[in-house]
Amino acid sequence: MKKLFLFISTLFFAWMIKPKKVLAPLKQEHEHLYPGTNLSIAPGDLLFSPIGKKESRYIGHVGIVTKDNKVIHSIPSGVIQDQMETYFNKFSNIRIYSALDSKSGEAAADYAVKLQKEHPRATYKIWTPIGRTNEEQYCTKIVWQAYHFGAGVNLGKVSPLAKSVHPERLKDRRYLSKK
Repeated sequence: MKKLFLFISTLFFAWMIKPKKVLAPLKQEHEHLYPGTNLSIAPGDLLFSPIGKKESRYIGHVGIVTKDNKVIHSIPSGVIQDQMETYFNKFSNIRIYSALDSKSGEAAADYAVKLQKEHPRATYKIWTPIGRTNEEQYCTKIVWQAYHFGAGVNLGKVSPLAKSVHPERLKDRRYLSKK
């Protein structure tokens, strides 16, 4: 019994001190390119991630790029703007989608900035109509609203009454292309 306890204790201790796998932070070497890529940044670009590291541990996340290369997204603490490098270090496996019409992307980016300024402390609520109540937000909702109300584009043909819309629904090839 004592040997078994010693063996289990040794395994547990070895597991506890095992080095953790850490990814090197991504650096944004060129202001006009996404960190770690040769892809150009454009207003209205949508940045999709299957899961967040810190602020959003939910399955799927999306943010929208502003004209000054920041990313607006909704997290449980509110609607925030992150520096591009910060966003890329928070989220993993980011897929970038760009508006086919640059004017639509710019209009959506402008609307997202307006929403963020007017509702920075919006309650994080997924079960809320996507086309209503700006005081309640989640990542998909703020991006959908930015395109719908800012550019007149209904990404994914989503009903304004829809609730709990997954970010993947916004990957609409009629208006967006994968970079």
